Amino acid sequence: MKKVIILFTALFIVACNSDDSSDINDNNVSKGQYFFEIEIGGEVHRIQGISTEIYTNGQNACSAYLIQGTQSVMFTLSDTSASDYVSGQPLQIMLLINNPQLGSNNNGRIQFLDAINQGSFLYNYAEQNNFTFLGNDFVENTPMNSIDAITEGLVGKISNITLSNIGTPPSNPYLPDGDNLSGSYEGTLYFIANGSRSHDTPVPIKISFSAVRYN
Repeated sequence: MKKVIILFTALFIVACNSDDSSDINDNNVSKGQYFFEIEIGGEVHRIQGISTEIYTNGQNACSAYLIQGTQSVMFTLSDTSASDYVSGQPLQIMLLINNPQLGSNNNGRIQFLDAINQGSFLYNYAEQNNFTFLGNDFVENTPMNSIDAITEGLVGKISNITLSNIGTPPSNPYLPDGDNLSGSYEGTLYFIANGSRSHDTPVPIKISFSAVRYN
């Protein structure tokens, strides 16, 4: 009889642990929370908060909009004093995915929006490494001559964006209560060094996110 009770208890504990883990993803983020984590420039930039409180948590944001078949995901870290701030420097980056699908997506773009602002983290990082983010003039994963990159149509494009959850729209635009859009991207972007004619300046970048869907 004792063996039966012990076996039942063990099965009950395993079942409970399985239920709890279903609400937590690989980044230790519970269901109902937004976050992004971006590794670039030797630092980890991260925010994390409760999805339904994203409007009141400050100026930081991790949001997703679907417009005419293109999924945009905006990563904004503006306020290091906000309750959802975790680590890193202020930056603003946008990920664009054409015809988004669950799983691997190979038709995307990335824009470094605040790199134009003198004194910003991204501006300073580029200046220290003798290149510029302006114009998104990069190729992904393989250095190459700039003429070849243009001829092959590779400039400014990224691939292998993984979407683990497409999410669901909110009940209305002012109540972010839908399921989040979740995914990740990792690659090395090669920019053109100042005075060079080749994409030969590597910028490793790694992004993971769970973004609040606004539509």
